[in-house]
Amino acid sequence: MTQPIPSSARQADLPFSSRGRRVLLTGARGFVGREVRRQLLERGFEVVALSRKLRAGDACPGVIQVAADIAGDEWQRWCEGCSAAIHLVGIIREAPRTGATFERTHVRATEGVIEACRGLGIRRILQMSALGARAGAATAYHRTKWQAEEAVRDSGLDWTIFRPSLIFGPGDGFTGALVPALRRFPFFPVFGDGSYQLQPVAVAEVARCFVAAIEDPASVGQTYELGGPEALTYDEALRRIAASLGLRRTLVHVPLGLAKVAISVVQHLPGAPITRDQLTMLTEGSTCDTAATRRAFGVPVARFEGAPWLRAAARS
Repeated sequence: MTQPIPSSARQADLPFSSRGRRVLLTGARGFVGREVRRQLLERGFEVVALSRKLRAGDACPGVIQVAADIAGDEWQRWCEGCSAAIHLVGIIREAPRTGATFERTHVRATEGVIEACRGLGIRRILQMSALGARAGAATAYHRTKWQAEEAVRDSGLDWTIFRPSLIFGPGDGFTGALVPALRRFPFFPVFGDGSYQLQPVAVAEVARCFVAAIEDPASVGQTYELGGPEALTYDEALRRIAASLGLRRTLVHVPLGLAKVAISVVQHLPGAPITRDQLTMLTEGSTCDTAATRRAFGVPVARFEGAPWLRAAARS
């Protein structure tokens, strides 16, 4: 593993561009993290890439790979010299037996990163939240995302928060969860009437916002909602995914009350496709006003067209 470089990050009163271009990236091996890392390197940054595990194929020039549990502190010595932190760690579903709870992953981990930034003299922090995060939300996912936001806002650091809708692109969890069933069955069940709306945003555009905001003083103290250029009903999103795979599927609408009962029974079983909270978030919808993001970062532009990359992969 690469040896740590002597710190220059304690020069906290200097502007970012004067203190170096080394960035701490948590969740570096995740879906969004991989794209953020790619764009950071493209823009000439050095990256301290923190993730739970290392993979040989992740090694590349300009990256210090660190494998550690973010709940600990042993990883912090590798962050000497960082001038900004991009905190992406999050989960969409709890696994209490392994310690992966919303409280631990969203709130406690964020508090730990904030403390690490203070100790290392890192003034700039960019936080991944979620559209719908708010106090008193119906789901623990959104409540803990809000609590993490509050910790960042109260940190005294130069913060920026991003709240994306569903993020799409090669390897995303949304299309990845739906495609196998769409390919296998001619009929596809839809919870409720399918009219609830989503605003899928491209992973490349989410990453672009994070990377651009690092050196943008106007973004300090701002919370940006990230959505795509159009809002789609869930039915329309499913039709686009099916069409992108060259499939025609019949959508069968299941009464929402019946779906809630069935999911409550099976959600704790291994391999259960959805939880009651995930159903609540899905039917709640996920849309936003993108005007501020357009002004600041020139996005969104990319429309959601299903999963054409999967069709291309099947042909190769």
